[in-house]
This record gives sequence, structure tokens and C-alpha cells, in this order.
Amino acid sequence: MELYNFKAESKKYFPEIEIEQAYKNFVPDEFKKDPIGYFKLKGKNIKSGEIKRDKTGRVREDPTAVRELPIWFDANGNELKTIGKRVDIRKGKIRESANPFYEYQIMELINDIGLPASKPIAKVEQAGNYLIVMEKVQGTSWYEKNNLLLKENGYTDEEIRNLEKQAEEKMAQLRAEFEEAGVKRSWKLKDMIFDIDIENKTIRKIIPVDWERTEIEADKLNAYRKNKLEQ
Repeated sequence: MELYNFKAESKKYFPEIEIEQAYKNFVPDEFKKDPIGYFKLKGKNIKSGEIKRDKTGRVREDPTAVRELPIWFDANGNELKTIGKRVDIRKGKIRESANPFYEYQIMELINDIGLPASKPIAKVEQAGNYLIVMEKVQGTSWYEKNNLLLKENGYTDEEIRNLEKQAEEKMAQLRAEFEEAGVKRSWKLKDMIFDIDIENKTIRKIIPVDWERTEIEADKLNAYRKNKLEQ
């Protein structure tokens, strides 16, 4: 008679959650009980549109995979704005590394060396699905910039073009610093969050998002860390 393996069976249904120590007091019980269900029911899509596939049927863009979650609070009333991302294990370095939490670990590394990235909060495995939760980066994505009603705020066409030029220049500066640290990724405005000073018509800073295709050059990274320690 085959014995029922409760441990193996329960792993299919009950979530395995790892929460960073600094955020444990924020994560609600509702999320802990069913993180995937919480993501689907409570999360709001950040991007509009439909799922796009290539000729082979592989998903190239899925606007339902990244969602803004409800604001979380700790016992003292401090708030935490979060983003949940359903992991596609067939994409980028996630597929190559066979590590569903590859992007999560990249964000940990970027924060560790002092470069800008969202702070990772939690990682989840539940019923064959994987989810990562990160702190929401404050700012505006490039595809949302029209929502700022720039012309209504007194911007001319030339000033809007100048804003884009500023964004390109800041992105180029950031790219150089990341590459010095051995972090290789694509650099496109659509993959950045912008902190825009509307009144002064300037971009204060940009923060990259989407790390699933990032490569790390270990020699450069080690040299960068060593140099930071010596400064």
C-alpha cells in the first residue's frame, strides 16, 4: 500500500514565503495565507493592454504579471507601498539559471552595492507559481508621463523634448556606473522610473526596474566592491 505523503502534497498547496526581516511587521495575514490569490484579487495592473506572444507562442509581454498591491501598514501605522510580480520561469536569465528568484537576488545585490533599485520584500512559492514582492519605486514610468498633463502644466513641446533629453542623459550616466560595477542590462526609458520635478521642469533621478535579463560580471563586481570599501 502506498503511503500518503502529506509533506509533499501540502507543498503543492500551502505557500512557502520568505520575508525580509525589515518588512515582517508589514505583511498582512491575508497575504501570508494565500499570496497568489491575494495578488490576483487585490492587485491592480500597472500596465494596460493584453498579453502578447511571439510566433512560437512564448509570452513576450504580460501586463497582468506586475501589479500594485494594497498599501500595507505596521502596528505603528507606518505605510509600505508594494509591487507584486508573478515570475515567468521561461524568461531571460530566470530560465537560463533555473532560478525562479533570480531577479529577486539581483535586486538584493544592487541594493547591497549601493546602486538604485527597488528593495526586495518577499518571495513566494505556491502550487507551482512564483511571486516576488518589492517596494514600490516612487515616481513615474516613461509610458505614464503623459498622465502628468505636462502641457496643462505649462510645458511647451520643446520643454517636453528637453525632459526626454535629460532622461536619456541621466540614463547614460547610470548605465556607465552599473557597467563599471559589472552589471549588464538593457537600458530603455520604458524600463525606468522617473522622479520628475514638474514645477522646475527637470528630472531629479531615475531608477531602473525589471532585472530578469541582467547579467553580472563577477570580476568587475568584485573590483567595484573593493574600490567602494577603500574609499
